[in-house]
Amino acid sequence: MAAPATFEARGHVYRYEGRIVPSVTQVLSLAGIDELANVPRRCLARAAELGTAVHQACEFLDQDDLDLDSLDPEIVGYVLAWQRFKQEHDFAPVVIERRGIAVGDRNYGFCLDRIGVIGEHELLVEIKTGTKPMPSWAIQTAAYAEAEEFDGARLTVHVAADGSYNLIPHPDPNDFKVWHHALEVAWWKLQHGAKIRA
Repeated sequence: MAAPATFEARGHVYRYEGRIVPSVTQVLSLAGIDELANVPRRCLARAAELGTAVHQACEFLDQDDLDLDSLDPEIVGYVLAWQRFKQEHDFAPVVIERRGIAVGDRNYGFCLDRIGVIGEHELLVEIKTGTKPMPSWAIQTAAYAEAEEFDGARLTVHVAADGSYNLIPHPDPNDFKVWHHALEVAWWKLQHGAKIRA
């Protein structure tokens, strides 16, 4: 079950009933399912800025409110890649950038990129800008699907600066088991003094 999120962008803090809860990416980091652990923080910060800018532009695009000429040239290719994916697959977004709190035994915050349809098929879609695909993306989409009680297909659209994209389906049902274990480990660590990192 999902509830509306109380979210503070500074520090990337989610709260539920006044208590800080970890985000999906913070859970994965705490559980050690984080391919970026050895990347310098300044590089991660730059990548996060790029990803945020691309996501905002794609959100405006999906709401028919984007002026392509206004975009920073650095992100244009990524946005055009998302546009190409939508056009070539006739993808129609229904849910765009929904933020919430998954409420259960172990609460967590999330921001779901898209739920949409291709033909008669409903998809949960994650947009990624990283330099290479990461195995943790499958677990991330499982976390979102669990929060939204979504039982359709999961897919990452990996967009690139040159305007190309790669589709990465996540069909493995074991992704949900891995997510549950990660969530248990993360909460155990938090209850024993670990700190949530932005």
